Amino acid sequence: MRPIPEALPAVVDDSTLLLADSHNFPLVRDVGETVLVAEPRADVVDDIRTTYRYEKVIAVGGCSVLDVGRACAQPGSLRVFPSILSNSCLSTDRSVLIEDGTRTSRRTVAPVTTVISRPSVQAAHQGPGVKWTTSGLGDLFSSLSAAIEYQCADGEDALLDMPVARVMSRIPVVWAAVEWVLGSRGPLAGLDLRSLARYLHESSLDVLRLGHTRLNAASEHLLCYRLQEKHHYPPDHATHGRLVSIGTLLVCAMYSRSTGQHCFYRSVRRLYEKSGLPTTYADLSQLGVHREHILHGLDELAETNCLLGRLYRQYAFRMADEVFA
Repeated sequence: MRPIPEALPAVVDDSTLLLADSHNFPLVRDVGETVLVAEPRADVVDDIRTTYRYEKVIAVGGCSVLDVGRACAQPGSLRVFPSILSNSCLSTDRSVLIEDGTRTSRRTVAPVTTVISRPSVQAAHQGPGVKWTTSGLGDLFSSLSAAIEYQCADGEDALLDMPVARVMSRIPVVWAAVEWVLGSRGPLAGLDLRSLARYLHESSLDVLRLGHTRLNAASEHLLCYRLQEKHHYPPDHATHGRLVSIGTLLVCAMYSRSTGQHCFYRSVRRLYEKSGLPTTYADLSQLGVHREHILHGLDELAETNCLLGRLYRQYAFRMADEVFA
């Protein structure tokens, strides 16, 4: 497989609109008509739809530009070229768009083709770019908490009667990825990116197979969105997967506490350490995320009926301090 800029000319024609993020825009702008996408905003989608004439869409870049591409395309007309493996929405039919300052998920269009350029992805994940590997794992593992929440939609008391095997049977692809990371040897930078791409792709296809996102995104994503909306962290540092992992760890901790299945939580902590995900307030502060940010986000969720909100009403700040202090 060739680098993305070399692969694009074979699939671009006069009816194609290219969408690219700031990193990829200079690399692909000469291939065809190209729009720079800075943020996944609903008004950006509206502007593209009304300003440009196109039949096909190709989205090149990370999660934000893929979200916009899915929202701009018609069914059967979208190809995506992820340049980083930073999220588990590679091949899904959902987009998270910002409207009036709030992030919401909406059904859009799944790509007909997801193209992973090995040279481009490997180059992006080298050196400091290993953060994208961490982010991809963080988003993938959000299914751990989403599956727990899926099993106790009617109340957290259901946690008491929920064996780990029942929870994990809902998310076989993600659980296989957990075992893959826990069984891996060597540093995170040496993790096989082909395997990561396969797990991310298969996880996003689960959304299409199931027809919903409840096993991929739940309270942990709501907390992530609250943090992003309030504090505007630099997206290339406090990445989506790192932020999502905060709520995932909280849910897994409270699940283990309620059920007495402490081996599960110890395994998740080890998984986080091997993946480079934050496990302490000190880790989070390096991302610009502070204790009061998390508590404020949880306090807002306490006004809802999501699992993290219900748990925070019960445990308050102790929930976060037990995990991250």
